[in-house]
Amino acid sequence: MMPFTVLMDFLSILYILSKVGGLTESQRILEGITDCVSARITDFEKQGKKRKREGEIPSWINQGRELVQQARRVLGQGSEAGSEKKRKVEEGSIFSSQTRRKLTDVYKFIETLSAFEKQVDEKVLISTISDQRGPDRGTLLPVRSLVGLGASGALKRLQAVLLSDTIGRIAILGLEGLGKTSLMKHLHNYAIKSVDRFDYAFWVSCPRPFSIKRLQDALAAAMKCKLCIHDDVNARAEALCSILTGLGTFVIFLDGVPEVKFSLHQIGISVPVEESKSKVVLTTRSTSVSGMLDCSETVKLDCLSDEEACKLLIDEARISMDSDDLISFITKFAIMCDGVPGKIIDIGTRMRDIDDICEWKNALFELEIERAEISG
Repeated sequence: MMPFTVLMDFLSILYILSKVGGLTESQRILEGITDCVSARITDFEKQGKKRKREGEIPSWINQGRELVQQARRVLGQGSEAGSEKKRKVEEGSIFSSQTRRKLTDVYKFIETLSAFEKQVDEKVLISTISDQRGPDRGTLLPVRSLVGLGASGALKRLQAVLLSDTIGRIAILGLEGLGKTSLMKHLHNYAIKSVDRFDYAFWVSCPRPFSIKRLQDALAAAMKCKLCIHDDVNARAEALCSILTGLGTFVIFLDGVPEVKFSLHQIGISVPVEESKSKVVLTTRSTSVSGMLDCSETVKLDCLSDEEACKLLIDEARISMDSDDLISFITKFAIMCDGVPGKIIDIGTRMRDIDDICEWKNALFELEIERAEISG
């Protein structure tokens, strides 16, 4: 009897692994579902007075709260002891009894919370974006000032393209750290403050790891509508496309598009459409993405000049201009950052208010080692 029990236990673990992967991945899935259920509870509590079926809300909210608490206990959230226990379990072999029990518990809660979400969809009136009173242009995003004449010129060009009637898809192209996201945030805020042609503005960050379904979920969350997680991607795309079609004019800002083969139509975004002024603006590192998604306008960000890089580092590090030796040393430091604002800002933040040239020499030495390792 004992060997049979062990065999069944082993087969059960294999089944779970085929469904949700290992312990770390299954915990990530459960954490995501838990956060989603928690967010829905918060949303319904805030808007409860607007619901037509208020009598049903308290029962499922209480049930949801209890499930969320139980799921977080399983994940080991909320205490240092729990976090330490979770770490030790994660480090253990998948064949250890403790890890198998943990994986089984996590999988059970993934199934329970998924079923709960489906039950809520069936019993409670879900408020979608079409229920709102009038357009929703979003809120302004916090963003730092643009760095360099190139970025300022790119923003002016993008603002002009945003007002064009003939260009529907726009790509912002550049290496990591050049400020693509920052530039698009400025364009997003411009669309909200200064452009009257868009009824809706949505900001969507591409999920990591990327998948069509996860991007659809991110878009649905930005649109404040709910997609059934059990539908296939084509049905979900049709649902999103149908909602977008009924919105009037909109602009979608899609940040961090990876070099993965897909189309906006697969997501549910049909832009451009004849006689529609709606637009999609995206950021990407890859030139192939711009072509693959049929972007009719591409704005490329270039690196900072040496002078711009030096000024940015001095400003970020808040270094006094009185020390000629230090300024000369920092100039060399800034040039070694290859004109990438992200690198310069990171170094300036770490070295802020440090005027000891020895510390700057050490930091420069570390940067040289890092560059050698990357090139080697």
